Amino acid sequence: MSNFKKLLSVAGLACLPGMAFADTPTIGSILEASGIAVTGYTSASYSVNFNDGKTLGFRAYDAQSDTFTIDQASITLAYAPESGFGATVNFLAGEDSNIINANYGDGDSIFSLPTAYVSYAGGGFTVIAGRFGSLAGYEVTADNAAPFVSRSWLFQNTQPFFHTGLRATYKFGDMLSATLGAVNSAPQASTIDANKQKTLEANVMFTPTSTLLVSLTNYLGVDEFDGTVLFPINGPGTGAFTTRTNISDVVVQFTGIDKLTLALNGTLQDAKDLYINKGVAFYGMYQVTEQFAARARIELTEAAVKEAAGGGSSSFKIYTVAGVYSPSKHMDIITEVRYDTSNDDVFPNGLNAPKDTGGNFAVKAIYKF
Repeated sequence: MSNFKKLLSVAGLACLPGMAFADTPTIGSILEASGIAVTGYTSASYSVNFNDGKTLGFRAYDAQSDTFTIDQASITLAYAPESGFGATVNFLAGEDSNIINANYGDGDSIFSLPTAYVSYAGGGFTVIAGRFGSLAGYEVTADNAAPFVSRSWLFQNTQPFFHTGLRATYKFGDMLSATLGAVNSAPQASTIDANKQKTLEANVMFTPTSTLLVSLTNYLGVDEFDGTVLFPINGPGTGAFTTRTNISDVVVQFTGIDKLTLALNGTLQDAKDLYINKGVAFYGMYQVTEQFAARARIELTEAAVKEAAGGGSSSFKIYTVAGVYSPSKHMDIITEVRYDTSNDDVFPNGLNAPKDTGGNFAVKAIYKF
């Protein structure tokens, strides 16, 4: 479940142990005694592009290929009592911060603050306020909880990564929980909203058995877009304009077969009179032994510009297979092959004309503290 529950998905890099004399408390022991949890990881990768050039199209955190990359070095401090006030903050350094910081209006720094919120728990309720992970989607930003090296097409093109706002969750029992919230722009995940209207978020999570999880999420709002950025050639014109937005998402996960996890994620992002991105992703993950796992992902998706904004669409079929070797509980090495296809020539190909196929081979190492 950890790779789905985005409220708790962004883990961090643990503090490095320092030297201590006998009977002298360490920073870690002091924090542990006070109820503050410190967790973390660091990750690095290398990928080879099947096309010419160093750019991979429609990617989240792995758009650059043929280079060694320090992706994420993360540390999370969390104080989350079963009852009362708490706080969680996650610091991240690495190349992935460039994407995360775009939501803050600055995509150039390698340092970012993906998550930072205060919380209150009591009587079945949990309320958080600040910056937190999205409810939509099956995959997450944090490398230590991501099932693949690459994120899904849906993750990058239909689902927000993080939100800034207020969220309340009530747990009715072991089988049902519900969440309501008000956040800034969901499609663009901005920390500072460009307009006065807020986006409403709602989620129902149902676990009828210990092996089945069903999650339904919806984001409904009014958002301001930059026409020059969205449609640089023949769109509705330059300048800002406002329109209704909606993101609907469903996740189903089944773990009833020994060592096998099956999942489905479907998402539709609709911006009225502008565009509609939609698709479905299927997951299969099998734990062969304690040290080896095999994973596969198949996606069928579509990105379409509506007639009022010029028209046109592209469909995609994307296939990803990965093997995971875990020499210890702290270390994962993921080897992945991904092959992307489209009905249009949309994948970068260096200085040559774009192609209707793309993909890459990638290896990522993740050390968890």
